[in-house]
Amino acid sequence: MFKWLYDKFQEGRLFMMKIAIIGTGNIGGNLARIFTRKGHTVSIANSSNSQALHELAKETGATPSTVQDVAKGADVIIVSIPTKGILNLPAEFLAGIAPEAVVIDTGNYYPLHRDGAIEPIEKGLPESRWVEEQIKHPVIKAFNATNWYNLTEEIQSQLPGRFALPVSGDDPAAKAIVSQLVAEAGFDPVDAGGLDESWRQQPGSPAYCTDLGVEDMRKALAQATKERKPESSGIRSSEEELKTAQEMQKAFFATLDQAIQVLTEANQWTEALATKRLIAQFMTGKSPEAILGHVFEHKRLD
Repeated sequence: MFKWLYDKFQEGRLFMMKIAIIGTGNIGGNLARIFTRKGHTVSIANSSNSQALHELAKETGATPSTVQDVAKGADVIIVSIPTKGILNLPAEFLAGIAPEAVVIDTGNYYPLHRDGAIEPIEKGLPESRWVEEQIKHPVIKAFNATNWYNLTEEIQSQLPGRFALPVSGDDPAAKAIVSQLVAEAGFDPVDAGGLDESWRQQPGSPAYCTDLGVEDMRKALAQATKERKPESSGIRSSEEELKTAQEMQKAFFATLDQAIQVLTEANQWTEALATKRLIAQFMTGKSPEAILGHVFEHKRLD
């Protein structure tokens, strides 16, 4: 599969592709910005066909489309939607793709505040293997293991070096194509094995959103364990305990969004910069409650 694309990659040649992106949130939207800047032909779609979709199209030069039609003729299809949203994709959304098209899953499973529990994943099926089973097409897992703001020009221009991103999948040629796109997006790709090993880059793993270089990323992937952390699992001993966990996590993320908005407005920061600086505070080991409380009281970070 993917021979003509792979041959060009092996020759070290840059090549332009037709890329379809389903989902225009922080990941999908910024990938649309990146790949249009790189000269690829990009089509975008989201579930609501909202005004924001058309604004992104106007900003980037991407072509707005519907989820049903966006992938027609595409060489690469990037699926960047909540995991639960996979079940709502039209049955034939991949019917018109190019014969050797590559499908990329950028998604992460968040059972408490967004997706609800998905039993096969809770039992150990890698998240992207589950996605593959639902859409009935091989996928490559990539772009899921970095904070979204690292995909913006503003943040990348401030970085001292390139971060590494893991790429998992079963077809070496497809992974090579995706690895080129990862490199074009400003990261060093790291082969993370087959799709059955993609749990090593899922939420809660040492490789997930930890801003590592290549060697440290390889170590982090090797150190991963299959056990899901409580904050990444929708399984609890009772329905009441699960409901409490869901309410707590939803409340936390709602408060986090409010804090980002406060920092953005008070300091004239972009959302990307405000998010990055707030997350950096969390990484110091300080209490998230104390950090958020300080933000609301002083409208700044110390």
